[in-house]
Amino acid sequence: MVPVNAEPIPDLLSIVLTLWLLGLALSILYAIFSGRIQMNGLFSTDVDNDGIADEYHPERVQLLLISLLGIGGYAVMTINAAAASPSALTVLPDVPEGLMMLLGASNSIYLSGKFGRSLTRG
Repeated sequence: MVPVNAEPIPDLLSIVLTLWLLGLALSILYAIFSGRIQMNGLFSTDVDNDGIADEYHPERVQLLLISLLGIGGYAVMTINAAAASPSALTVLPDVPEGLMMLLGASNSIYLSGKFGRSLTRG
């Protein structure tokens, strides 16, 4: 019995999945820039419901930036690992411990700010 070469199917699946994710990202970006996804209030809160942002939350900004930088760094690390590997990767690389600690600290800062605001509002 001759073994069947299954290489084209994973390659095609990889291309289709990549195109689907790219299309999803583009459609989300389009919805954000066209105004269908509201971005007001992402970094602030309207406490008295008058339509004007009353409180700016820098911990939300740092959480977003640290998360995006962490995702980008891990993506670059994965691409480099795939490029250095003589064969296709079968598993993703381990997430570095430093990145896990950074993301944990960032989320702790965010939750501390959220908790502190809830105490001052009552």
